[in-house]
Amino acid sequence: MLDRGWTIFRIRGIPVKLHITLVLFLPYVAFVTSSQFKAIADAVGVPRSDLHLPPLVWGTILAVGLFVSILLHELAHCLVAVSNGVRVRSITLMMLGGVSRMERDVRPEREAWMAFAGPLSSFGIAVACWLASLLPLLAEVRVAFLALALANAVLGAFNLLPAFPMDGGRVLRGLLSTRLGIRRATSVAATIGKGMAVLFGLFGLLSFNVLLVLIAVFVYMGAAGEQGRSQWRQVLEGLPVAEVMTDRLGEAHADERAGEVARRLFRQNLAGALVVDNEHEHAHEHDALDPDHVLGVVTAWDLARPEFHRAPDATVGKAMRTDVPRVHTRDDAAATLDALVNGEAEAVLVLDEGEHVVGLVTPADLQRALALLGAAGGRGR
Repeated sequence: MLDRGWTIFRIRGIPVKLHITLVLFLPYVAFVTSSQFKAIADAVGVPRSDLHLPPLVWGTILAVGLFVSILLHELAHCLVAVSNGVRVRSITLMMLGGVSRMERDVRPEREAWMAFAGPLSSFGIAVACWLASLLPLLAEVRVAFLALALANAVLGAFNLLPAFPMDGGRVLRGLLSTRLGIRRATSVAATIGKGMAVLFGLFGLLSFNVLLVLIAVFVYMGAAGEQGRSQWRQVLEGLPVAEVMTDRLGEAHADERAGEVARRLFRQNLAGALVVDNEHEHAHEHDALDPDHVLGVVTAWDLARPEFHRAPDATVGKAMRTDVPRVHTRDDAAATLDALVNGEAEAVLVLDEGEHVVGLVTPADLQRALALLGAAGGRGR
């Protein structure tokens, strides 16, 4: 849930997403900063007569500055990751930080350094803004640089707290992993994160600080999510994708009506359909399908979206998903967990050794496997 958001642009192919918490937080920052801008100027000895632009304008500028600071914070994570040969899947910008989703095969010491790079960049921005405030600039510009320096210092310090989902929690996990192993280290860091969230929440309630209560919820959800993800990965580890996937798939063409395909899937009790090009025709019902003929995937949930009920002539091409990850039947099922849980994909194509499409893994398939394996009390292997 904390990894989901709207993709606003891409940097070197990496999708940068905007989370709802940041969308709500930035207007709050603009309002608070504008209401306190003159007080900040008084505190640093700048006469109010030297302030020319309306405080709301400066509040908006500083909110945008905070947005850029959070982006640079996350890009620092990604820069270190890429330099260590780790692929970055996505960046999600959130309130007081963000999430850089990377591949899982990262050594503990590398994870610790990658996590520390974010707060380090925030402190660097804070120092740079403080130095800029010493330059002979307009008085209100110097005040703005000081406010941005303080915001980045707080951002860096908050993210260094040794608890998930903050960067400090990932640093802690990286350091503990060498002794405790990745799962135990994750459990320790997540437990500390939930404990800190409870303290934040209690203090926020006692001080009537709504923002602190929201931060407490944010921290608790992030810590619990990371702990749950680690536990479910342990359940699925060693289980081949072939035992999780569904092969109840039909076929459809992009120009077919979504309603007609939905009725066909219902009658044949299928989980979804592969959208193939018009040149492909199956000779036999169970023939393996060349992935080069697959334009995308459409699931029952895609066809159930409200916009297709309101538009009877809507085609499958508008409902299908084209950016679908691909795995192989012998791959570890735990590898599909991140893409489906993080919202990076709604389905994963499964290929056999001959690179033919033989199945699909959806969140429903994964939930079913997790529920049954959890009830059985055993791991996938």
